Amino acid sequence: MKNGNSQWRGAAPADGSLPQSLRINFGAGALGMAVILNTMGGILAPFMTNFLGISAGAAATLLLASKLYDMVTDPLMGVISDRTTTRWGRRRPFLMLGGVIGALGFALVFNPPALGNQDLLIAYVLGALLITYTGYTVFNIPYLAMPAEMTRSYHERTTLMSHRVVFINIGALVAASSFAMVQWLGDDRAAHGTMGWTFAALILLGSAYCFFGTAAARQTSPKGHAWPVGAQIRTAFNNKPLALLLGAKFCQLLGLSASGAMGVYFKVGILGLSYQLTTVYLFTSILVILAFIPVWNMAARRHGKRLIYMAASAGYALVTLTWLLATADDPLSWIFIRAVLLGAFASGILVMGPALLPDAVEYDYLKTGMRREGTLSSFYATVEKLAFAIGPALTLCFLSGFGYQEGTEGMQIEQPQSAIIAIYIGAGLIPAALYGFSLAFLWKYDLSEDRLKALRSRGNAAGRESASRPSS
Repeated sequence: MKNGNSQWRGAAPADGSLPQSLRINFGAGALGMAVILNTMGGILAPFMTNFLGISAGAAATLLLASKLYDMVTDPLMGVISDRTTTRWGRRRPFLMLGGVIGALGFALVFNPPALGNQDLLIAYVLGALLITYTGYTVFNIPYLAMPAEMTRSYHERTTLMSHRVVFINIGALVAASSFAMVQWLGDDRAAHGTMGWTFAALILLGSAYCFFGTAAARQTSPKGHAWPVGAQIRTAFNNKPLALLLGAKFCQLLGLSASGAMGVYFKVGILGLSYQLTTVYLFTSILVILAFIPVWNMAARRHGKRLIYMAASAGYALVTLTWLLATADDPLSWIFIRAVLLGAFASGILVMGPALLPDAVEYDYLKTGMRREGTLSSFYATVEKLAFAIGPALTLCFLSGFGYQEGTEGMQIEQPQSAIIAIYIGAGLIPAALYGFSLAFLWKYDLSEDRLKALRSRGNAAGRESASRPSS
């Protein structure tokens, strides 16, 4: 049926519910991209500084450069997917293409050739990062646009995004295993290379599965392109719910990426955990995240997405602050209690944040009549990737400024007291402050289920009035 400047393809029940198989198939697409994001946010920084001999400052510059590139490609990819017409729809072909490019780039990042010149090595790593993030963009922008098209149900979108979160955390488990895999394979550059090729295969398989598994998904097809790209981007910033959501997510993801990059330095260098125990810690947290997803879903249906989102964010900030008190002499159980608590609160954050995005996208359509799911989703993805670049980059700059000593033989270099203080601040204080600041944005967010229903009713009433008016 026609709707505004687009037409719907694919069947959807009247209540907006989706088959469980389709939810799973959609969610599976997040696995490969989560492997990319979490591995790049975790083991990549120490790989560059402690195995390739790249200085912390240069490594930070590489990460920032790759993300500045993303700030250009994300909106471009959103417009391209909005305007694409193929037999497979305007989103799905990019799922396969992005998976292929992302897998290739990922393998290249962790398999640098033996270059005698450090400048050439840095240039190689930058090129490989750009290829990887191009694939990530080609896949992720159309992928994030799909939920707003697949269903109009406020709570079904939460369920759909919950399945995405499940596979994000399966991907995070895979990424967390990189530490143990590398150590088991020899804890050297070759071990990182084997890990890179193995994970690249998983990235490709996850993307292909999502492409074939979402063939029956409800989608919109463009009917025309009445609005110039510049006008679409300018007017998008008038979407207050989207702007507030992006502000909150940027704060949270910046805190998450900063603490994630600092996590290896803190847990291995300060607390004295081995790579294997660090992997067990990450596995514990991720398994708790998965276990709590149904709990947060039920809570959101009863109390609303926004309130639950704020509660989870506040809890995460408070627990993160306790890292300032941690020492190598603490019982191991204290460390893992934090893993459980952080996992429980992170579960709510990971479910509620993305669940609000399709609502903000639909709000945009109801207010403007523009079908630009890809363009708006690109802003969300840009915020995500920018935060995951700035976080590790700031971490590395912070370490460099406080005298962190890089090397080529692993993580066992003795550090000055100034670097130890910097690691504590980066692991505890900075992420907690950023999560706390995100609450200011969420406090002002007011797009509820009732408000969306009222906008839909108003739009339907206007359409009926227009249809009944006699033509001149």
